[in-house]
Amino acid sequence: MARHTSNRNRAFVDLFTYRKQCCDLAESLVEFMRPCMNHGSFPAPSLPTAPVYSSGRAYAERWRNVYMMRIMPESPHAPHSLLHRMTGPLAIEGQWISPWVTFDFGATEIVPSWNLSAPPEATVVVSLEARLDDGTTTGWLPTAHWNDLPADITTPSATTRSSESSDTSAQTTSQIVSLQVDTLTAAAPRRLNAARLKIETDAQPAGEAAVQVVLHLAALSGFAPGKCQHHEQVQNHEQGANEQGANASRKPRTAPLAVPVRSQMLHADTHRAVGGGGESWCSPTSMVMLQEFWRGRPLDAETKEHPVPWTALRTYDAAYSRAGNWSFNVAHVGRREADGQGLEALVTRLHSLAEAQTLTDGGIPLAASVSFTSDELPEAGYETDGHLLVIAGFTASGDVVVNDPAAPDDAGVRRTYPRGVFDLAWRRSNRTVYLVHPTDVPLPPAPADEPTW
Repeated sequence: MARHTSNRNRAFVDLFTYRKQCCDLAESLVEFMRPCMNHGSFPAPSLPTAPVYSSGRAYAERWRNVYMMRIMPESPHAPHSLLHRMTGPLAIEGQWISPWVTFDFGATEIVPSWNLSAPPEATVVVSLEARLDDGTTTGWLPTAHWNDLPADITTPSATTRSSESSDTSAQTTSQIVSLQVDTLTAAAPRRLNAARLKIETDAQPAGEAAVQVVLHLAALSGFAPGKCQHHEQVQNHEQGANEQGANASRKPRTAPLAVPVRSQMLHADTHRAVGGGGESWCSPTSMVMLQEFWRGRPLDAETKEHPVPWTALRTYDAAYSRAGNWSFNVAHVGRREADGQGLEALVTRLHSLAEAQTLTDGGIPLAASVSFTSDELPEAGYETDGHLLVIAGFTASGDVVVNDPAAPDDAGVRRTYPRGVFDLAWRRSNRTVYLVHPTDVPLPPAPADEPTW
């Protein structure tokens, strides 16, 4: 179920030393941010007075308490989030370059999405170029080699579908930006004011006909956090007491959606070499639930095997060594027939749970990325540094009805999580969601100022 930063950039760092450095840095950051963390009733983090450095487990506990779950409270100002869509159909002959799309607020992160019609074996190279707040550009940064072939279950590293190394992009741009699996990130205090996308088809051997690739959707989702204000009160988010304004709970217009249930844990021992096996397949399992909701039937007949491992093999990222690459998941689900019919799928960041409810009220379930401790969300029965689950709707009191694939079996997938704690867990991914719907089913009206779908 975990979705965390790949360890490939830490290969030459001793784990014990690394954790000590992380914890020391976290404590320094806490002291630096304390003025923003102590306003209102938000509790400042409780740091050990005499930390014990005797074991890796002690470091892990200290890191979790100081950084992952305490250091980043919600700003009293809503974050900026904006989705730019570019729609087809458009035949790609050699390469396609999007227009520049702008983010007036200055994005700190950009996530690309693409939906194509192409044979499974057709590989495309996806690249991003960004314009920084000083007017300079990064040049083209290779982002992914993508196709829809299944992963090599005997030698997963031989799989041709992969994201690019963040080391490469960081060196190319002198550490100004980096690529972390699926997200282009600007190093503070720099911002990304614009970006564009390039999709290139693989050259065919001489004498072979070119593979037809048709672009149906390209999207760039930009995000920037709100600014911390010392004098504005922040309520206790862990208890959900801050629900105000646009994010306040409201009575849902519809009952929670009847999204089919699928447990990833039923496949815990399946293809363990592929990203850890079913125990780590929250993202493809969530995608299967969304596909089956829209198709109105199980996918087993179409996939010729259970759809969860089938989907995981086609979303596996050889560089990330997992099946949780956001862009790859939506590219797989959004791969369409030549006529463009099928599902549209993209990655976006929402501003609030109120926006999520606008979608579910409109009949659109969505998959959300969350992280939390077992103390924060005991209803889950586990803790995670990154997990995907499906938001199916809301209760009359505003709590979140989910299909959680981390349940031990299908019968336990449907759950209700407290609204405030869920929002805290979701904010840690900057409220990232997978948005999936049929091309002939319109979405509800998007937010006017900063559309997120």
